[in-house]
Amino acid sequence: MSKFLTVFLGILLALAVAVPAMPASADDAEITTIGEATTPAILPDSGLSFLNGWGRSLELMFAGSDAARAKLMLKYAGEDALALKAMYAAGKYDAGSKFAHQYSLQVENTVQAVEQVKAGQDEAASAELTAKLQQNFQRQQEVLQSVLEKAPESAQSGLLNAMENSNKHVDKVIEAHTRTQTQTQTQTQSQIQAQIQAETQTQAEVQAQPLLPVQAQVQATVQTQQQTQQQVQQQTGQGSGSTNAGSGNSGGQGGGKQK
Repeated sequence: MSKFLTVFLGILLALAVAVPAMPASADDAEITTIGEATTPAILPDSGLSFLNGWGRSLELMFAGSDAARAKLMLKYAGEDALALKAMYAAGKYDAGSKFAHQYSLQVENTVQAVEQVKAGQDEAASAELTAKLQQNFQRQQEVLQSVLEKAPESAQSGLLNAMENSNKHVDKVIEAHTRTQTQTQTQTQSQIQAQIQAETQTQAEVQAQPLLPVQAQVQATVQTQQQTQQQVQQQTGQGSGSTNAGSGNSGGQGGGKQK
């Protein structure tokens, strides 16, 4: 790639990405945002709209990971929804109706990018992206619904079809994520219950175990000592009785001699 071409592409990227977003009309004093997306400076019906495509291609090319590319796709879907709003607000119904299909394709590609992150076993990034997808898409639908309500009936069909198709794709990935979360929670609860049961069974087995050899020996020693003490006490009591009996006999014999 020549130096001139590199500089030219850099200029195009600056025009497509770095130019501040403009309101769709003078009546729209505030710039509507969806997540990180703002209304693009170059609308799809402009002769310079190819700059937006080049800028996105360069951004995706230099994205360092699947998660980074998915985040960019989320932003592009928001930009396309805001572009639709700007076009319809400017009365460009035919061009807006045609571009609505491109918006639906962008949402579908965004969903695929989020699913690619999940396929890469990056659960944390997948959960974060799915939450952003749900939040951003809800905002997109609110914006497009307001556009639909103000558009003439002849210009509603294309936008309505795009909203329905994109909604199907987003619902699919959200339902899959919710199902995965439910399965994970169920598995965690099962593991906790199994652990509690194992600990309870271990405690019961410990209590039911016979005495260890040392404990049995100590208990036998204590019993032997108690038996010895009882025998000593019995022998002592018998000795005292014999001594008393001998003393009585001696006293009787002495009295007889004196008489």
